[in-house]
Amino acid sequence: MAKRAGEKSIQARHDERRKKRIREQKMRRIAFFSFLALVAVLIVMFFTPLFNIKNVETVGNSRISNEEITNTVGEIAGKNLFSYRKGKIKSRLGKIAYVDKVSVKKRVFPPTIVIDIKECVPAFQAEYAGAFVVVDKPGKVLEQTAEKVEGVPVMEGVTISSAKVGEAVAFKDAELQKTVMLCIENMDKAGILKDITVMSFADMTNITFNYQSRLDVICGTHIDFQRKLALFKEAVNSNKLTENSRGTINLSTTGKAIYTP
Repeated sequence: MAKRAGEKSIQARHDERRKKRIREQKMRRIAFFSFLALVAVLIVMFFTPLFNIKNVETVGNSRISNEEITNTVGEIAGKNLFSYRKGKIKSRLGKIAYVDKVSVKKRVFPPTIVIDIKECVPAFQAEYAGAFVVVDKPGKVLEQTAEKVEGVPVMEGVTISSAKVGEAVAFKDAELQKTVMLCIENMDKAGILKDITVMSFADMTNITFNYQSRLDVICGTHIDFQRKLALFKEAVNSNKLTENSRGTINLSTTGKAIYTP
């Protein structure tokens, strides 16, 4: 009986080893054919025209023309979708002054590159070297033009010493620049910057701006500027003023917004 049990134990181990070899052979065949399939897929993806880029779409751009984007990025159509690097597009478009952020997506069917651009928003324009420079809220120069740009607030009373497109603007008076840019930031936070037509910092004891070409606003100094703008918004939204109201709002008196038709 012990001998038979030993024979069965040897046979069981033999059968187990045989099954293990069969499993290993199957796994090797699966791995081999999987590798061949992967190679075939990669060949199709990278070395056939099936996945060559057919379309290039741009979204989010209004001030930057599609033509400028195409000229900056270079020819994309016809290149392989998977081997073309998205970073190359971002790097090239980053050289355009009006570009704030760029995201690039790839669509497989049909092979398409989608370029999503977030543009810088002009905060003001000011005279410089016989022309006008357009600047965003952080202080980057977006463009230089011979004529005023419609819809961008005009800043008066400052002297610009340097304004190279794509770089930070520099005022002749650095301390004045800090104060002015802080005022710009507060105007933007208050949601009124886009509706300002002209702002003047010629007299820092009497900062003024025109709102929607109908209200002249006297702010006094930059001290408590954020609170003064809150008073202005409260006055504009009150029942005393309508969308057609014209006149002057004086914010220089502490804690008051005085409207004069």
